Amino acid sequence: MSYKLEKQQSLDENITRIASEEIEACLTSLKKAEIHEAVHDIRKRLKKLRALARLVRDEMGEKKYKKINVYFRDLGRELAPVRDLTAHIETVDILKERYGDHLYVKFFNSIKEELEKERDTVTNELQEKDFFSQHLVEELQNAKEKLEEWPVKSSDIAVILPGLKRVYERGANALEEAYANPNPATFHEWRKRAKYLWHHSELLQDVWPELFKTLESEIHLLADYLGDDHDLMLLDEKLVNSDFNFKDDKQKEMIHALIKEYSDHLRTNAELQGALIYAEKPKAFKNRMKKYIRINWN
Repeated sequence: MSYKLEKQQSLDENITRIASEEIEACLTSLKKAEIHEAVHDIRKRLKKLRALARLVRDEMGEKKYKKINVYFRDLGRELAPVRDLTAHIETVDILKERYGDHLYVKFFNSIKEELEKERDTVTNELQEKDFFSQHLVEELQNAKEKLEEWPVKSSDIAVILPGLKRVYERGANALEEAYANPNPATFHEWRKRAKYLWHHSELLQDVWPELFKTLESEIHLLADYLGDDHDLMLLDEKLVNSDFNFKDDKQKEMIHALIKEYSDHLRTNAELQGALIYAEKPKAFKNRMKKYIRINWN
């Protein structure tokens, strides 16, 4: 099985299966993957679990939905200090690949080394507290044991339509807000909404595989643009607006300029990509999805 609704299963069976598989995959990552790879994988899967819950939000009821969403959100936040530092390091590598030929050879080395040192410190502190080996394992196991609290009783896939419409509409609104008031917060909000729509397109692959594979790919590309931009903004905040140990002011000014240039490039690409994805009115999008489901589901 995979992260998608299977036509041979009822909706409630699908939801329980997918949630169980994602939680189990988190536990497997903790056992088998390198710690920073595991953290990245778990963070992604926690977001997938939240997207799954959003899809059946109306069926669950607001109280149950919020309880589940907050649980996985807070668990993801506990991983953020380690994951953010890894993202900083990866973003420095991307900047080096993109601009390194135009700078002196070791321009990025001291920045990356400082970030790696801090990440090692944070990781070691968590390991000393048995965060990965005990606390995180217990929290994930607890989530798996409570899957019966996901109150999805309907076998009618049409109950997902309000959730689909809500995610699409909020994404469209977030797009407009991001370019009307461009700042890290508005683009971060749009990024979150786009990721939920991306995961929903993954879940609906079986409705019309050829269409939804293409849709998933296009929304994934948008999510990558916005995700890379978000990583740049976090790095900029870390390096430029803090007491980071630069060699000199020129290095600080240059890294800020590089981040801005690449961010502008990503946001230009995201604007066109987003306009295409959110071209429909939310009601029209919902009605189109409803027709596809009626034609090719049960």
